[in-house]
Amino acid sequence: MSKKSDLLEQEIEELASNYDSLPSNLPDWLLELGVHPSSDILKSQRIGSKDKNNKTDVLIELNNSINIKISVKLNNADYFGNWYGHIRFLKEFGLPAFNRLTKDVTKWANWWLTTKNSPFVGVSICFGKRSGNTAKRFLDIFSIEDIFSVVKGFDDDNKDSTANCLYINSTPPKTLEELIENLQPITQESIRQAVGEFQIAYRPINPMTEGTNRGKNVYTRFMPFKKMDIPTTVTTIEELSKLGKFETVEPNRLNHNHILDDLQKNYNIIIPRKPRKS
Repeated sequence: MSKKSDLLEQEIEELASNYDSLPSNLPDWLLELGVHPSSDILKSQRIGSKDKNNKTDVLIELNNSINIKISVKLNNADYFGNWYGHIRFLKEFGLPAFNRLTKDVTKWANWWLTTKNSPFVGVSICFGKRSGNTAKRFLDIFSIEDIFSVVKGFDDDNKDSTANCLYINSTPPKTLEELIENLQPITQESIRQAVGEFQIAYRPINPMTEGTNRGKNVYTRFMPFKKMDIPTTVTTIEELSKLGKFETVEPNRLNHNHILDDLQKNYNIIIPRKPRKS
């Protein structure tokens, strides 16, 4: 999470904590959710960072009312679902969707291998805003319902971890009335306004320039044609493309470091890694 996003959530939490009750006038869509006007505010707290599966960032607990569960996004935030690992993916979308995705990512990676880009041994994914050659239309792999799973969460709507509204703004509200006025329902239209057409971001990781991202799960992996006779250092995508191709993976939490270790130990292929910060 960026410092700006963290600060925005904190300011919304603190703002709501300064009020004893909701305004008497609420938007119709909040009323339809079951939020009652003038409800007493019991507590305002940030819960997004407590669990990576939480889609609610700020929870406003109300007396005798449905709680307000806010997913907070900066205006320029690109992703609703950042860095999806295998376990999380299977919980939300299931194995058939995983199999469809790994096939498509593998096809894409073998094409990307022919371009003049940086070397990579795996591809990780995010969901949200993306353009250019690393964007894949979300609905080519998933369903409309899956978009809502990414944005509001896949648990029961009654759970606090499942968001029921959006705050998309880089400026914190000054009053509770302003906060309520700027909340949006989670609909196809509000998502489209936030990120345009929902996309899958294919994210090849360059081991030589990226550190912590090498620990992200991959949806395809580089597989050599054969073991090299002697230890061979590879630093360009042109060199890599001559030695193998990308293949589909199983949902076994494989990450970029695992692949790099395997290439070095079992295939005599060494791709330098960015050193870890001490």
